[in-house]
Amino acid sequence: MRSKLTLDDQFNELMEASDLAQDERTLKQAIKNFANAAGFERFAYLNVRAGNTHALSNYPAEWQRIYLDNEYTTIDPVVILAKRSMLPFLWSQQANSGVAPKAIQFFSEAADFGIRSGISIPVRGTFGRMAMLTLASDKWSADFVEIRNAIHAITAVAFVHVHLNRLMGRPKRSNIELTPRQSLCMTWASLGKTTTETAHLLGISARSVRFYLDESRDKLGADNLTHAVRLAIEQQLI
Repeated sequence: MRSKLTLDDQFNELMEASDLAQDERTLKQAIKNFANAAGFERFAYLNVRAGNTHALSNYPAEWQRIYLDNEYTTIDPVVILAKRSMLPFLWSQQANSGVAPKAIQFFSEAADFGIRSGISIPVRGTFGRMAMLTLASDKWSADFVEIRNAIHAITAVAFVHVHLNRLMGRPKRSNIELTPRQSLCMTWASLGKTTTETAHLLGISARSVRFYLDESRDKLGADNLTHAVRLAIEQQLI
């Protein structure tokens, strides 16, 4: 039996590289390096929020244009599964096309651009919000890799999500800065996670999570956590 490549040890490197990234281009390169080290030619980070989709990817430019122009997030079987899943999962054209004509058509188009299988790591939030990192291959199956610690994988993608949000978009409306830990805790809070759930995801104590959230609230001058989350989002801090 062919041995599988375990991705768990590489997630720390992805988080460290993300932490050092000073711009979106550098972060994109960090994700590309992670994907290549895992044996994948392509990657796609999707941030789906209130009907809007932001993508950071090295997929062929023509496929990215087709995907976004046609709003394929509504029919992409991988995105649909990610919205239901709490765990990383493998997918392939053969295993996931099903009988739905739109799914068959979608995978057929993707295959034309060398995207036939992969592994996706979703980070689900409330009100339909979701971030997802997908590593894609032109092989018929991505069963050459595995993830043993799902929480570690999800945390790594959340870390990328936090740093990308800090690097992209409009300039911040204030000079307030949150530390990486504060940003992560606030991001999980914005996605509806409790203190206990956030502690479990980050591998720290609930007391530490409360400490980071309290620090963030104080920095923002907020009355409570809900107010702090709103201010952090408005000021492009998470």
